[in-house]
Parts: sequence; C-alpha cells; structure tokens
Amino acid sequence: MEHMKRLLVCVVAIAAAVANAVGGEQPEVAHPRTLKVLMIGNSFSVCCLDEMPRVARSLDLGLDLCSLYIGGCSLQRHVENVGKAGDPEFRPYRVRRVVDGEHRPETRGNIPEMLKADKWDVVTIQQCSHESWKPESYHPAGDELVKTVRALAPQAKIYVQETWSYTPWDKRLAGWKLTPVQMYEKLHTAYAAFAKDYDFPIIPMGTAVQRWRSELPGAYAPNSFGGDVCGEATFVPDGRGGFTPKGDVFHLNRDGRYLQALVWTAALYGADVTKASYAPGHLRGPKGELMKKIAFEVVRETAAARARATKNEQTEVEK
Repeated sequence: MEHMKRLLVCVVAIAAAVANAVGGEQPEVAHPRTLKVLMIGNSFSVCCLDEMPRVARSLDLGLDLCSLYIGGCSLQRHVENVGKAGDPEFRPYRVRRVVDGEHRPETRGNIPEMLKADKWDVVTIQQCSHESWKPESYHPAGDELVKTVRALAPQAKIYVQETWSYTPWDKRLAGWKLTPVQMYEKLHTAYAAFAKDYDFPIIPMGTAVQRWRSELPGAYAPNSFGGDVCGEATFVPDGRGGFTPKGDVFHLNRDGRYLQALVWTAALYGADVTKASYAPGHLRGPKGELMKKIAFEVVRETAAARARATKNEQTEVEK
C-alpha cells in the first residue's frame, strides 16, 4: 500500500511537470517525418525493438528501426569488424528490422554493408556496458567508428546511447570496487565527454534508469530487485541462510524495455511521450505514467544542458 501511495504522489506531479515544460527548452526534433534508424550496438540496443515501435505508433510517428547486434560488442570490436568487412563472407551481425510495427525476417550483415543499405536518418552508437565506465575505452575506437559512419552514411545524424549501470547483484561490480551509483557516475561522465567531442546528442537511457531507481516504488531486498527496471532473475537459497540470483541481473526487464522505448522516442523525435497512449498491459496505470514522466523530464533536461553548454562555448569564442 505504501508503495502505491508513493507512485500516486509521483503521478500527481506529472501535470505540473508537463506544464513547466511548456515554454521551456525542449528536446530537439531530429526529423519531423518517418525516421530510419540504424543501431550499431549490442544487447543494450537490440531491446529497443520490443517496445519502441509501439510507442512511436501510438504517437502517430513513423519508424523504421534496424539493429546490428552482437552480444557484448564493444566499440573496439565494432572497429575490428569494419576492418574485416572486405571479406564478403564476413557477416557477423544479426540484423533485425521493424518497419512501422512489422517485423522483417532476420538476416546477417556487417557494418559497412548496412550503413550503405539505406538512407538512414539516424545512426546510434554506444559502448558495451562492461567498458562504459572507462573513459579510455572510447578512444580511439569510438573515433574510428564515427569516421566510418560519416564516410558511408554522411546524411545520418549520429546519436550516442548512454547505457546504464548494473544492479547490486552483478558480481562484476565487486571486482571493479564500484557500487551501481558509482558505475553510473563514471559512465555518465565518460559518455558525456565522448559526445561532447563531436557535439553528438545523447539518448540518456542510463540517466533514466538511475532516475527510476531514485524514485523506486520499492527497495532492494536480499531476494528481490525491488522494482528495478533491470534484472529478471529468480532467487534461490545460497545455503547460508540467504539468496542468490539465478538468471539475468543487468539487462532491462519488460518494464525497462518500455522505459527505453519512451526515452528513445522522446530523444529522437522530440516527442512529448507523456501523451503516448500505448503501454504494456501491466503498466497501464501509475507505474507507466511515472515512466512517461521520467523519460520526458530526463530527455528534456539532457537536451537543455547540451544547449546551454553549446551557448556557453559560443560565448567564450566570441570573447
């Protein structure tokens, strides 16, 4: 009951948040028409295919969304794969495409081939999650990947998806001596620095996940994810009186995939996703409305911060 009260309080604030947005700095509109989007990514981007087409359709937005997918693929590996693409048999990526809600048959491909396969409006790139918190991992591989995209798809606008930090149940955090919050802070800084080098807009999914955690309707417990949008493992006894997760502890769960769809739609279209009529059945209520509010606010704040930074830099140059 207490969790529901907290959710309802958050939802009441939505109307005020939307009202405050009017006249304020809005997310930039990438394109006013149907978007052709190519994602050069991994498991932290392929999940966009689940819910984003439905969210876009509910807002009367056309979307042609294509994923180049290799699990755990880093910027460095993407660049190495570009170097091997001269071999016509080298097609290591699973290519999945959804055009206005219609799923096309899965094929195989490589980065140069797919960049030239269509006139993409947007190409998204990202670091793999386990390297995302290391600023040194973005160079020179990220620079080389940007060069490839610009050479083969010069008409495309490049966006950077900020990925998210792990849940406390991921054992890699202990090895890195990081908490989930510390991982987020480091990856947030690293993504921001990389995007700033090229003045690329950011899709702030990592920030949205962290905002959700700060407004979490529950709390982590020894045998649960506490309502997090990441992780969908089951918990089994560890033989020491506690529990240990069995299964996925760091990918988006079905709630997280909806939040991601809202964030991407807001970032790429400049859309007011609080007006999206679509939500999965279990999220048609306060929880789903809270996700819309968070996505809308995080994207708006990220775009406004980028605009302020650009304005400040211009002012410094003029001086």
